[in-house]
Amino acid sequence: MSRAHEILDALYEHTLDGEAQPVVALTQEGLALGMDPNTLLFEAMIPALEEVGRLFETGEYFVPEMLISARAMSGAMEILRPLIAQTGAKPIGTFVMGTVKGDIHDIGKNLCNTMLEGAGFVVVDLGV
Repeated sequence: MSRAHEILDALYEHTLDGEAQPVVALTQEGLALGMDPNTLLFEAMIPALEEVGRLFETGEYFVPEMLISARAMSGAMEILRPLIAQTGAKPIGTFVMGTVKGDIHDIGKNLCNTMLEGAGFVVVDLGV
């Protein structure tokens, strides 16, 4: 197995497990090896979040596990976002996100933001 495949497999597992430091380190290593940012995102991290969603639906994961996985991916997105923008890839669309007046809980909003950005949308976050 090539190092690139090992990175994708490990990136998937660490995203699934919500381990932010390895996700960032593997993202950086993959980029240093010349891997395409979209490959890292769409062949490892997005499938991991899809699996997190499936595990949530079956009751094996709960909201905290979903948040931890999304936060792990969020660190990698900080690195990948500008690189993906440089490729000239057109966003799928734009989402404007916020919470209702008086709501101080932004957990779901932030989770959705991360997943939407990973799927190729531009997200305008209005905050809480």
